[in-house]
Amino acid sequence: MTETLSPPPLQPSRTSVTGVSMPAHCSVGVTVLIVHRDTLGRYLPEGTLVRLRDSAGKSVSATIDTEGVSRHEGAAPGKVAWQLVDAHGQHLVAVDDEPLEPCLAAAAPPEVEVAMDETTIQATYLPPPISLNLRDEMTSPEADLLTEEQLEQLRLAGNNATLFLHGYNVPLGQYGVFASWEQRRDISASPLLTTAHTASSATILQGMRTGEHASAAYREEPDNGNGAHNWFVHMEYQLNRAAGMTEEDWRPYTRMVGIAWFGDTGSVDFFQAELNAMAAGRRLVALLEQLYDAGIAINVISHSLGARVILTALNILGEQERHQWIDNVYLWQPAVADNALVNDASQDSHPLGMGVFPDAHQATSKIVVLQSQQDGILGPPPSQADSFWRQAAQYIPNVWLGSKLNDIFSADDRLDALLGTFGGAYNKKWWIIPIGLQGPVTRYYEGKAPANTVRPPIPRQPPAGPDPYGRERAAQAWAVFREQAIQEARDALASSDPLPQYDLLAPLAHHAVVSEERAAAYIDTLQWLVGRNWRAGKAPRAALGSIGFSAVRNDSGFIRNRLDLNIFDFVDQTPWLFDHSGMKIPGAEVFEKSYQEGIVRPLLRESGFGDYKPT
Repeated sequence: MTETLSPPPLQPSRTSVTGVSMPAHCSVGVTVLIVHRDTLGRYLPEGTLVRLRDSAGKSVSATIDTEGVSRHEGAAPGKVAWQLVDAHGQHLVAVDDEPLEPCLAAAAPPEVEVAMDETTIQATYLPPPISLNLRDEMTSPEADLLTEEQLEQLRLAGNNATLFLHGYNVPLGQYGVFASWEQRRDISASPLLTTAHTASSATILQGMRTGEHASAAYREEPDNGNGAHNWFVHMEYQLNRAAGMTEEDWRPYTRMVGIAWFGDTGSVDFFQAELNAMAAGRRLVALLEQLYDAGIAINVISHSLGARVILTALNILGEQERHQWIDNVYLWQPAVADNALVNDASQDSHPLGMGVFPDAHQATSKIVVLQSQQDGILGPPPSQADSFWRQAAQYIPNVWLGSKLNDIFSADDRLDALLGTFGGAYNKKWWIIPIGLQGPVTRYYEGKAPANTVRPPIPRQPPAGPDPYGRERAAQAWAVFREQAIQEARDALASSDPLPQYDLLAPLAHHAVVSEERAAAYIDTLQWLVGRNWRAGKAPRAALGSIGFSAVRNDSGFIRNRLDLNIFDFVDQTPWLFDHSGMKIPGAEVFEKSYQEGIVRPLLRESGFGDYKPT
């Protein structure tokens, strides 16, 4: 948005008890009635404090009643300005049906003329943001569900919900605060009236650093929050802009449902992040059930490892024969194997059976993959692909590193830089086989499994005792470990819980229920891997977000068939997306080809995003 001057004073309706309008200088003690509604027509919550300041500098506060009205008695005639106090996310977007830019209104509340005896002002606000935190331990089943007010908000806003799942190494973070008028260059002069009100949290985008569609420029970088909340405000804004919202009128603005999950496990513990993603996916099933039962259309956009979260939920729904619950799933730069969507688990190249989601396709009507071979996190650019493994082989010899392994994996910054050069952080998950899997799997099972199991015995020099290499002790420990895992599966089956929680069997959490046979096979696989010093015997698959379906479509008739039927689809962003998170602050080509053509226009045709209409 180009720099703009302050909007002219708004002129709401002015009435008196006698029906005569009077000039401001002839009156004292104006009653100002402000009717507060959101863009969905709902009154703002009763009891919300509204702080009004009049032309004499006097503060006249009031609370919103059951009819959405705050009544401010005794204001001086002339101009008044007001702000809500502690009304999270309810940003002013129009006064008396005249649109306002909400970030501007937050920095300098609009000044409105009021006159004797009574003036009524109609104020319109955005509805609050909607998000769920799947990071913390679940305190109750209701903690993972939306409130009735949030469900009603989605019903009124087109009766659809668009969920967004962030990726790996994203902390929870928080929303930012609105820039004050002193920080803004698009306000030509100081506002005449200020409410002396601390700025509320900014749940909408205040500006972008780059791009031809950048919002208003500030003297300082706008505060758009951090962590998952930063992702939420950026993605929500871009989706609305792609659907047709303009900076001149924010009233169509639609809230997505932001989902935060615990992916920030440290830059080298991708295995634990994958486990956390599957745990979040199990919890996400409850929200999908709630939305489906409420008759609300569901669409999902995931980024990076967020794909594992939604694919876990879809696989569980598919196993439970709950078919086509989700309208559209968009996997943006998915950090999963390129054959993750095949319907045959025997094609899983992951040594622990975590690579394929064979029933996920049944739970949704359409899956679209947005990939780019220029994504340096998910894989090496095409020009570097030939030399990638040669560089890796030169750097890390294919030998057992013993105690030096922990030293390598504790140097997060140096390892990140190295892996970025060698072809992306995603490949860490494969570097742990055969070398690094010792690290994350051992860390996960420390304290869970008996000693002498997941950590291979270290030879003693010289051998001593009846079991010098610990092989008999290890065999006994594995027998105990195997029985513990099978018992966990038995207990879950006996509980009759359709979605039990697992601990030892957490790597299998993308299955609704783990059978005793599957539990035994999993422990046998672990034991086999330890016996081979974690050498999996299978080459890793490339990331789906890097090469898309290009390789697997030739190997899988199932994938090829669904691509032909347009049930699976893809957007090859290689020519225009060069950064793993490049969609957060998109250039013109990413916005047009990825957001508009790849996601939003098909979404509007096939399901819906708010009340926007297809173009």
